[in-house]
Amino acid sequence: MHIVKIDRERPDFRVFIDLLFGPGWEVDTEGNAHPVNSRTWTSLYMADRTRKEPSVTIEASEDDPELFEVESASTRLEELAALYLFLCSGSAIVAPDGALSDARRVSLQASYSAELQRAAQALWHQSSDSNPYPNLTAFRPPTGAT
Repeated sequence: MHIVKIDRERPDFRVFIDLLFGPGWEVDTEGNAHPVNSRTWTSLYMADRTRKEPSVTIEASEDDPELFEVESASTRLEELAALYLFLCSGSAIVAPDGALSDARRVSLQASYSAELQRAAQALWHQSSDSNPYPNLTAFRPPTGAT
């Protein structure tokens, strides 16, 4: 388990889907992102429907709501989710074997650069209370179409 100390709002939870699995991927999710574009969610569960990779859970600690526990049976998915949560919202990150050094963090960022770039480009960063589904504009028929 990785632990991330949060000191800022989280990204839209759908960014984690793009980060871990790719945009548009078939994923089961559970959590408390209400409304869907919430930046204050405290619970997230994601499981890939297609490749049957292990699930990922991100939960605020009951003892300290600023500490988020990131767990997965996949080391890659756990590291990646914890790293991204830290980069977007955290002030500290602890790996299963202790505090994550700056050198190890930089090494992980290099190893996961493609996934981190994919997340940085996720359209879900554009979601807001007035536009919770920014992807719907891509699916609207042209004006005058029936």
